[in-house]
Amino acid sequence: MTFWTKTKWRKWLRSLHRDLGYFFAGLTCIYALSGILLNEKIEGNDPAYAEIEIQKNLDKPYSLEELKSNWTVIFPEGPVLTHILPSENDFMIYVKGGEGLYVIDKSQINIRIYKERKFIKFINDIHYNQGKRFSWMAHLFAVILLFFAISGLFLVKGKNGLAKRGIWLLIGGVLLPIIVYYL
Repeated sequence: MTFWTKTKWRKWLRSLHRDLGYFFAGLTCIYALSGILLNEKIEGNDPAYAEIEIQKNLDKPYSLEELKSNWTVIFPEGPVLTHILPSENDFMIYVKGGEGLYVIDKSQINIRIYKERKFIKFINDIHYNQGKRFSWMAHLFAVILLFFAISGLFLVKGKNGLAKRGIWLLIGGVLLPIIVYYL
């Protein structure tokens, strides 16, 4: 009698595949969701930040010093002014969390403030591996995904198993990214 039969091996593989699958389901969802968000990221538009636009028309043209001294009167609720850079026809305005422009001729202030969406920023930081804090997790996750892919090949037997139907689906899964890459 052999100690390690095909039946015991397949049962052990199925149990490990199932238990690791449950354990890593949350991380899989985080990587999948952040991957979708990162794929949808449009140039200059990060889903981790909400963009708030503020436009204010002033009653008269302000000089640099007048604008600085009257800022809290113009915007009593904020945004907080950090500094202003003058140019010929306008002023670049920098506020906490954003930036803007004051067009002198029109007496108009346009400001964009970027507000962080904490959950999306969190999952994107994990996906981007900001600061290399998640390198060990990314390596572990990659190894586990490789295990899922390989162990999953051997879980089903018979006409739907790897030797019959599965080999064609496996070949299709390998060929699809290759074809898309060269198109």
